[in-house]
Amino acid sequence: EKLEPLSLNKQNEFLLKAYYKVYQSIKHCRDFSKILSNDFENIQSIYLSLNEKEEDINLAIEKIDEFKNKLEDIKQMQDLYEILGPLLTQFELNLARIYVLNPKTKEDAFNKSILWIKEHLEFMEL
Repeated sequence: EKLEPLSLNKQNEFLLKAYYKVYQSIKHCRDFSKILSNDFENIQSIYLSLNEKEEDINLAIEKIDEFKNKLEDIKQMQDLYEILGPLLTQFELNLARIYVLNPKTKEDAFNKSILWIKEHLEFMEL
């Protein structure tokens, strides 16, 4: 059985649909890039001004949590999530290594928080 060539109208319809999907993917990437850039600058400025104050660390972690909520919303954008899927998986595995650390002293807890913040900043730089 031989396939019939598509009509010019059908070809144009498929081209328009493909163009729309590519355009939407580019828009999603740009939107995500803006969010990422703003959050990165915000968290990095807090991180760079840390002076072992617990409230500064808590503020940085709070901002990271806000970022992670935005990251969860990205799962709604299937095209972008497909691209970032492996990177997100590796990021979560890296966080798991930090999460299981059991701090014995306040200094250990501080260092664990610093590692947590640094891991997020490194992810955001990618």
